[in-house]
Amino acid sequence: MKYRYAAAIVLICLIFSLPGRILAQEPEAKPGQNQELLDRIDALETHLKRLEEESKARKSLEVTEEEKVEKEKEVLQAVGREYSLSPKGTLGVDYSLSYGYSPSETLYTLNEVLQLKRISNHTITHTIATSYSIMDNLSTSLNIPVVYRYNKMGTDDELDETDIGDISMGIALQPVKTRAGDFRYTVSLGAVFPTGRSPYKINPDTELSTGSGKYSMSLGGSFSKQVDPVVMFGNLGYSHTFNFNLKDMDYLVSSAYTLQEVDPGDTYSFSLGVAYALSYQTSMNMSFSYSYGKSSTLTYKSLDPVKTGDSTSASMGIGVGFKVNPKTTVSVSVSHSLTSQGFSLTTRVPFDFVL
Repeated sequence: MKYRYAAAIVLICLIFSLPGRILAQEPEAKPGQNQELLDRIDALETHLKRLEEESKARKSLEVTEEEKVEKEKEVLQAVGREYSLSPKGTLGVDYSLSYGYSPSETLYTLNEVLQLKRISNHTITHTIATSYSIMDNLSTSLNIPVVYRYNKMGTDDELDETDIGDISMGIALQPVKTRAGDFRYTVSLGAVFPTGRSPYKINPDTELSTGSGKYSMSLGGSFSKQVDPVVMFGNLGYSHTFNFNLKDMDYLVSSAYTLQEVDPGDTYSFSLGVAYALSYQTSMNMSFSYSYGKSSTLTYKSLDPVKTGDSTSASMGIGVGFKVNPKTTVSVSVSHSLTSQGFSLTTRVPFDFVL
């Protein structure tokens, strides 16, 4: 047994000492081989440095979250303010100039002969819209329109009128703070006041109205989502009109009919569109709008109530936004009615002031 233990110890010592002997027997590297190895190391270091620089360049070109949010806001700013709220303490002032054309035809009797009269309605509206951000996700708004209307009836008769339109106020809230690429939405509550010339208080033969003559409240929601390379946006709306100022009117419609009361129907609406940034200064948007109005009830003196029937309207619009400076995007849009022959052209210039 003693000899076996001794032999095992000697064998282990030989095994551990063998690599040292082998290395000691290897010939030394030649100077040329050392230089070749150094050249390879230098080439590898140069390649790694180039890869590191390319990685830094890619990171510098990547769009940050803040840049994505700002780009989405710029594209939607050409559509309207309702899709994105400004930071706290921001006063927004928008000036818009709109021209609308809506031709129509009416039948009438002259000397017991049925006649057709073509009517061309032209409306130019100047609107000053202001908004103030109480908080980052809460803002108020006030819209004041000035309306010019011109109607040409047939070849001889024409009417025109200039007056203030219906003033509206509203409040908008963004319930949830979102990041770039998230589904973004705001909810709004608005009110319209009949400050314009009421159609129920004018002589239709010699005057034109510049307002609806009705009080109304509206509830709406606006949403948007960035889906590269476009931004999708849309609206849902509901409007309820009150008739407490439309009772006991004694409005003389004609020599035979006197309108006593109007009970307007509610209105539902929605719109859907896409916006696309053509460049850093230019964007384009397209949208479809639809509204459905419930029947109104008209009560005449000495007559049974008359229902007008439900009504619908739809339009298709296209717009372009031009970024004239880092804070101002001028937009031009045209909308064509799909349910009649009219169209409208609107130019809008927004300004923001930090108070």
